[in-house]
Amino acid sequence: MTDSVTLKDICDHVGGEILSGSPDSVITGVSSIQDAGPADICYYGSSRYARYLGTTSAMAVMVSRPVTTSADCVLLVDNAYDAFRKVLHLFIPDRSTGFSHVHSSSVVHPTAEIGKEVEIGPCVVIDRDCVLGDNCSIGAGSVLGPGVVIGSDCFIHSNVTLLADTVLGSKVVIHSGTVLGSDGFGFVPDPGGKHKKIPQNGNVIIGNSVEIGANCTIDRAVTGSTRIGDHTKLDNLIQVAHNVCIGRGCFIAAQTGIAGSTVVGNGVVFGGQAGIGGHIVINDGAIIAAKSGVTKEVAAGTTVSGNPARPHMETLRLGAAVSRLPGIIELVKVLNSDK
Repeated sequence: MTDSVTLKDICDHVGGEILSGSPDSVITGVSSIQDAGPADICYYGSSRYARYLGTTSAMAVMVSRPVTTSADCVLLVDNAYDAFRKVLHLFIPDRSTGFSHVHSSSVVHPTAEIGKEVEIGPCVVIDRDCVLGDNCSIGAGSVLGPGVVIGSDCFIHSNVTLLADTVLGSKVVIHSGTVLGSDGFGFVPDPGGKHKKIPQNGNVIIGNSVEIGANCTIDRAVTGSTRIGDHTKLDNLIQVAHNVCIGRGCFIAAQTGIAGSTVVGNGVVFGGQAGIGGHIVINDGAIIAAKSGVTKEVAAGTTVSGNPARPHMETLRLGAAVSRLPGIIELVKVLNSDK
């Protein structure tokens, strides 16, 4: 973690231009525009926060266009939000566990292959035939089942469960409480209630640079693989069912559920609490609004909303029409009373 940097150092780091203030101004922290202190840097990226430009106590504010502000310094950048991200990297706090190498309380099967510079925390279990790449960190209480393969530079937080034959690419981050490779929800219904379980013989494959939030569940496939593509990001509390295939660079917000055998293209965005039916296709670049219920194929580049999900403008028109119904009903009553 950096204790302090000058405004010029930050300017060089983010590739910006100092519009006002001294290049030698010392920055000791990063904050939001409304909460920033006199030694902090913040950013302004949305007109919703315009009211804070004149009241912020920040030492410096990063902007994508010139503004008038109470901050001492103004730093012009191409993308204020991305510049904010870069500056946050300079001030990342030390959250390392304090445990290095392989903790004495962990259990590592003799057939497991452990790469270089791997950290394995307290009470970790690594089962037979696991393979861990270089520079991985496995948090306390995590369990890696038989045949799990993890690429290099992965960070597995505490209490994560990777069940048998799960495969992770490189630079994967998985947050606490997540389970990968649990059985999919597959049963043959029985009229007498004795439903017959379908064996879930497949696995889960996670691509490179994927981040999976806390308390997510990704089910193994019946046969073949449930797949998450490179650079896709999952929020917390997400369910991905068996044999789902999700493409590259998708964003999936919290509490979304995706039913079995659905195929999601590249660059798809899901709002929170979206519900996706099984055996459908969501094509590249589609946007699924929050709380949408998707029951049929979504075309590439389309934004859908509502339940059942429709093209977003159609949903807005339907909502507007429904909001006028009480007035229409009253008008009909008046017209009928005149007869």
